[in-house]
Amino acid sequence: MSLVHSPALHADESDYSTTFYNEDEGKEQRAIMRPFLEPAYVPSPERLASYVGESNLYYKGKETPEQLKAMSAKRQASYDKIVAALPEKLSVPVARKRKILVLCYRSGMDYHVPGQAGYLILLREAAKKYGTFELTEAYKPDGIDAKMLAGFDVVVVNSHQQLGRRGRYGLEWGLIKEHPEMKEEMAKRQEEEMKVFKPLYEELLPAFVKNGGGLVGIHATALLEAGRDDKGSEFTTMLGGVDDGWCHPHFNGKLASTGQYCPIPIKILEPNNPLTFAFRDAPKALLNSELFSLWLPKSSMNETRAIVRCDYEKIPGLTYNDKSEERCKDFASAIIWIKSYGKGRVYFNVLGHDEEIIGVPCVARAMLDGLLYATGDLKVPDALATAAPAGQ
Repeated sequence: MSLVHSPALHADESDYSTTFYNEDEGKEQRAIMRPFLEPAYVPSPERLASYVGESNLYYKGKETPEQLKAMSAKRQASYDKIVAALPEKLSVPVARKRKILVLCYRSGMDYHVPGQAGYLILLREAAKKYGTFELTEAYKPDGIDAKMLAGFDVVVVNSHQQLGRRGRYGLEWGLIKEHPEMKEEMAKRQEEEMKVFKPLYEELLPAFVKNGGGLVGIHATALLEAGRDDKGSEFTTMLGGVDDGWCHPHFNGKLASTGQYCPIPIKILEPNNPLTFAFRDAPKALLNSELFSLWLPKSSMNETRAIVRCDYEKIPGLTYNDKSEERCKDFASAIIWIKSYGKGRVYFNVLGHDEEIIGVPCVARAMLDGLLYATGDLKVPDALATAAPAGQ
């Protein structure tokens, strides 16, 4: 497994490739995240030309110097916004320096890379500012075992969408209709990668959390087993919820049903829970990101606690899957949920599709509070109704 300690090692441009899938996927994932983690990076003319024909959402291969400069400036502004969003201090003291393993691979084609990189920027900058976190970034999934995991306090699944790939065909299962000749190859790839992912997600991570570790899931992590409901998946039981397959009621700042631009109002379900305090002074309609319609597995029915959700009743045209909403009111539209699992703790935040949302101060604080909950430093009573600490 390729482990890179934060801050990430810089490498010569020859280490990077435009293709996501090859024998060195760790190197590929770093390459696809690089423009966001290093805003000043500008591809050489030769590298830029190589993007032509690739499935790439950031470079089309024909950008002018002025356009490249503008792209870098925009990414730098997003980076600076995340840094500025960090609170002056953490919400609670940290008992000791916490070791965090961040799984940074397989981001779902290019779509989730901005948010994946934005969350990583948040963690890196927090580690530098507060001195309380030691980050290890994993860019390849193979090689993780129980002994290695035992050295960490928290594992972060950073918007990992298992089967999303990009490259010559922009491969995803949804594109098989356009490229039926790839069906057999995709099935073979899935079979091979499951030999690595299944032990990690179905055995190693659940055992780690059951034994007292913390798990943080960000955004596209809910897509790992989308639509699954108690089909022998320990990961789904541990995480506490998945995308229900109905998918996006709100997409890239717009209502999926009408295409109308619309910020997201939030509804705080547990106003006295310390994990929701970040939103106390936030505007009523402040969030602009991609939301999922979520499904609560039967195995987590009485365990998963949605504590913040989208207040979709205030937005005509913003709807969720009725079947999911019937199963557990407030969960289909959840933005943040938590749950205990064995001796450990799980925190999930559906925000994080793009880097801009992570630069919103209340979101940045909420994500750091979630990390502190996962480490065990921010204590949250088990009861659904929590009392506000004195002075809050």
